[in-house]
Amino acid sequence: MRFPPVSAVSCFILCRPKGRGERGVRVSIEDKELIETRFGPLWSGKTEIAFRGGVRTFRDVRRALDLAGEDVMSIDLHELPDGNFAYRYYDGDDRRVVVLVCDAEGGIFEEFRAHIAEWLGELYYESGALAYDADAMLHLLRKKSEDGGASSGEADRC
Repeated sequence: MRFPPVSAVSCFILCRPKGRGERGVRVSIEDKELIETRFGPLWSGKTEIAFRGGVRTFRDVRRALDLAGEDVMSIDLHELPDGNFAYRYYDGDDRRVVVLVCDAEGGIFEEFRAHIAEWLGELYYESGALAYDADAMLHLLRKKSEDGGASSGEADRC
């Protein structure tokens, strides 16, 4: 196999399909457990939080963090000590649940990511091309969370 010249702007990842039970994506249940232990089950937070004497919504947080993509789908917000907050969303491009922990000024000081397969299990691998549809994956994630007894809220693109 011949590779193009290496440059600072090119990156190639070779991926070989694996057999059933062997996935190309590292999926560690510890990532999911860390997120749920620290921030609760998906949709257990709020859709808006108090912020500097006012209210901060999904739309405000997305705008402040410059998360403008259609595949960024809000899950919940959590108020933390010292004016800090956490924003949890589904990143459809990366197919991961993401939690950004921000300080009172809105600066990110922690980030957690867990692949959606950690919540969906085999259902994710059986979804085929739907895995690339953020709306479909979030719908499956919500349904599975509700079936498992997780709190329900409104996922939002704002």
